[in-house]
Amino acid sequence: MTAQVDVEASLDRQFEPHSWVGQVLDHFARGEQALGKLSIAIGLPISNGSLASLAEVRKRLNACGDRKALMLNKRIERWSANRPFRHLLAHATITILYDVRGEMVIGTRHLPRDSGDVTPDRIWTAAEQKELLRQASNDSRSISDHVQGILASPALIARLAAG
Repeated sequence: MTAQVDVEASLDRQFEPHSWVGQVLDHFARGEQALGKLSIAIGLPISNGSLASLAEVRKRLNACGDRKALMLNKRIERWSANRPFRHLLAHATITILYDVRGEMVIGTRHLPRDSGDVTPDRIWTAAEQKELLRQASNDSRSISDHVQGILASPALIARLAAG
């Protein structure tokens, strides 16, 4: 009986797993939406999704040399480093497990996209969940803010559109 009370108390202190996944995916989607708006504004296609021209956007941001553009490119770099987690969470089966201390951990598993897919299954501790949510939130907010700043500058949009 005591173990059950400990587990219930542990659940109250942790993220609800599906809510956590939803929040992380929402933040990634906000970043993708902002980058899609930027792609459209500088005349790049998004027919295959809002990130279809991401490599070209980053190339133009870097070549532009403007401080706003360089700051956005740097934020996209960190955001992109976490994109494999977005794929994993979007296609994962969530399993709730408990460690030896009774703390909840989340297991994520997914079916591979193809024979070359090496996305690993993963166990997420509460600290890792919190950190990914923090990074995804900060990155999406920062990307959105940077894109809004760039969109407010017609001269900068013209320079980025010229390539």
